Amino acid sequence: MSCPSRTPNDFRSAEPSAQPDALRRSAKRLLLLVSLLVAPHAASAAPEGLPLLHLEDMVYEGAFRLPDDTFGISSLNYAEGPIAYDAESNSIFIVGHAYEQAIAEFSVPPLVLSATLADLNMAGAPDQTFATVLDRTSGGNPQELDRIGGMAVIDVGAEGEFLLINAYEYYDAPADNSETTAVLQTPGDLAGSDVIGFHTFEGGAGHTSGWISPIPPEWQADLGGSHLTGQSSGLPIIGRLSVGPSAFAFDPTPFLSGTPGTVPTTRLLDFSLEHPLHPDLMNDSRENDLWTHMSRVVYGLIVPGTRTYATFGHSGGHESGVCYKCVQTNGDGSECGGYCPRDANDYALYYWLWDVEDLLAVKNGEIESYDVRPYEYGVLPALFPTIELGGGAFDPTSGLLYLTLQRADSEQGTYSNPPVVVAYSFPVVSGLPDTAGSRSRIRSVPNPLGDSTTFEYSVARERSRVALRIFDSGGRLVRELIDAEQSEGPHSVNWTRRDETGAEVPAGVYHVRLQVDGESTHHKLIVLD
Repeated sequence: MSCPSRTPNDFRSAEPSAQPDALRRSAKRLLLLVSLLVAPHAASAAPEGLPLLHLEDMVYEGAFRLPDDTFGISSLNYAEGPIAYDAESNSIFIVGHAYEQAIAEFSVPPLVLSATLADLNMAGAPDQTFATVLDRTSGGNPQELDRIGGMAVIDVGAEGEFLLINAYEYYDAPADNSETTAVLQTPGDLAGSDVIGFHTFEGGAGHTSGWISPIPPEWQADLGGSHLTGQSSGLPIIGRLSVGPSAFAFDPTPFLSGTPGTVPTTRLLDFSLEHPLHPDLMNDSRENDLWTHMSRVVYGLIVPGTRTYATFGHSGGHESGVCYKCVQTNGDGSECGGYCPRDANDYALYYWLWDVEDLLAVKNGEIESYDVRPYEYGVLPALFPTIELGGGAFDPTSGLLYLTLQRADSEQGTYSNPPVVVAYSFPVVSGLPDTAGSRSRIRSVPNPLGDSTTFEYSVARERSRVALRIFDSGGRLVRELIDAEQSEGPHSVNWTRRDETGAEVPAGVYHVRLQVDGESTHHKLIVLD
């Protein structure tokens, strides 16, 4: 698959950080206070000069599993995947089985940095069992919205928190839906809370009924809101959808009203069937590696400390092309139910990165919302077996991005397939603390790795004695890459997954130790099959 030359092949990894619940709560309140204090300054500090994020800047922090049991009226088997993160309780709200569209709350267990399913911690029984929401809205559900597209816990200070829920009709054949959003007023009472809705986002239901994410304080004044909502094609009835990921800024204050109404938005990025992200949606040319009928985004956010709008999802048909109700190569011999890749193996997780300066130009009327193109895009490495993402959530307090890998856990039973939740951070560009402090620093690109990786490290003093060694999970030396005197400054060395004898090492977690004049810095490395 052809991808931009700046697209690396994989992620980096780092040690996960634990944070006690009380500290997380205090940090969250502090973050809200700081946001209020710095927002005016940030607006005048030219956020347009912030750096762009690249895939190599994302750090895999670990993952956790979710149980496949039935809790109340639903389970996480064949789950839809949208999630919301609550920093107050260090928990996620997640949509269960597609049939019920019910929501449950699970506490997040400690993350484990591994690409082996059995290594991961399993979340316990839910803090709140599954409860339906779409059938409880105050204004009824006249447009028969039957899918949850995205969620977010919205903190409104003295007013407390509410759970904002976007919804859509899966098969809106007339393409005439307008309603988009419900408000669950008490997130701590999923089963009993009042649910106000449905509200209507300006911009069109097929363009605003998906993910919800916070806008960093430094961008809020320029973009015209504190949060983003978006949606994309990849669902039935493409003519109603944004044929490419959208982005609309909004202020959540109108949702505090007890009466459903229209919520103003600011269009920042948007496409249509008349103006798609790529015109060759069937990829008849076999040259479209950007967006096809199989492409879908499930989460997008502006990464703090950057000018990047990062969108994540999945795609297909980039190698073999796309067909409609055909018999696929490498398939089971049956006709697919709609659009599908001509080759059943031609699917991948995908990402698209956008320059917020372009979104700002759309807001200012300088360019059309459909003229924007991503500055980087490509395959998103799958740490566990999956071809689809289900949803995402971002916690500004910890800087962690959570994504759900659909049907990735097949080890709990014959018909069990709950999602796996993976977490990433952006420390290189976001200004989050560097755990290396004043010590020499090291990273590996890519990480996880398939065939090889490059270690990049810095030496702080002239004429330092440097040793770089790789150990397996049992503490045994696998390979010594460096043992020499080196000068101050940046250095790099490649490792081709071979031990001291030249044999290829098996998949697993490896420990890297960089010693500079006897001072050690440690790094974890994941090797994939």
